[in-house]
Amino acid sequence: MITSSQNSKVKLIRGLLSSKKDRDESGLYVIEGVHLAEEALNAGGQPEFALFTVQLSNRGQAVIQSLTDKKCEVEEVSPELMDRISDTQNSQGILMAVHASQARLGDSLNLVMALDQVRDPGNMGTLLRSAAALGVQAVFLTQGSADAYAPKVLRSGMGAHFKLKIASMSPEEIHAFCKSTNKQALDILLADSGKGRLCWEEDLTRPLCLVIGGEAAGAGDDFRQIIDAFVQIPMLDNTESYNAAVAGSILMYETFRQRKVL
Repeated sequence: MITSSQNSKVKLIRGLLSSKKDRDESGLYVIEGVHLAEEALNAGGQPEFALFTVQLSNRGQAVIQSLTDKKCEVEEVSPELMDRISDTQNSQGILMAVHASQARLGDSLNLVMALDQVRDPGNMGTLLRSAAALGVQAVFLTQGSADAYAPKVLRSGMGAHFKLKIASMSPEEIHAFCKSTNKQALDILLADSGKGRLCWEEDLTRPLCLVIGGEAAGAGDDFRQIIDAFVQIPMLDNTESYNAAVAGSILMYETFRQRKVL
């Protein structure tokens, strides 16, 4: 049983939980909790190792058994140490280091979403969760957006990461993908609180890239130069605009509704 905070695996987990640089350099990120561990394994995730406590639930013990069957290294840690490592207030007793996989976008997409400077991890995770539920095939993140593999984003996403293609791209790269790389050109629509047609009047059944800008200033000028049109979500006068997660989710739902996916 590991009891020391100086253990190499414990130190690695701590670094991965707190530092994007550590995640980028190692190619690993940390999944915390039984549900996310189950989602990762069901999606074919490649775990490097896992730490667990004796207090793990029966579902959690099943995850550990599955990892053992896959010849993945698992080690027990003391509950006190797990509480110190954990990024959550109440640890579920399992932390798993997983290899980040490169998204293979392909060239036959018809609905993608781009997040430009969406910095709030909770909003990012909610947007990814809505995207996975509402038929979005890939999500592009620009520089300045939250790290998709930060702990709070992973928790808010509730497994969406394992159902979506996620890639970091510049506005120029997104434009090139939408207009040249993809077999069918994607129209780029930017959600704006006061510009463009109302979302239910806009044709959202055509091949699309839906763009959601950041919480403070919206999408950057470099993105505004490459869009095809604005689209807006109606709201009552004299009210604050929707936050990024709400606006993006409403727009994705309207797209889903128009396409009658179910």
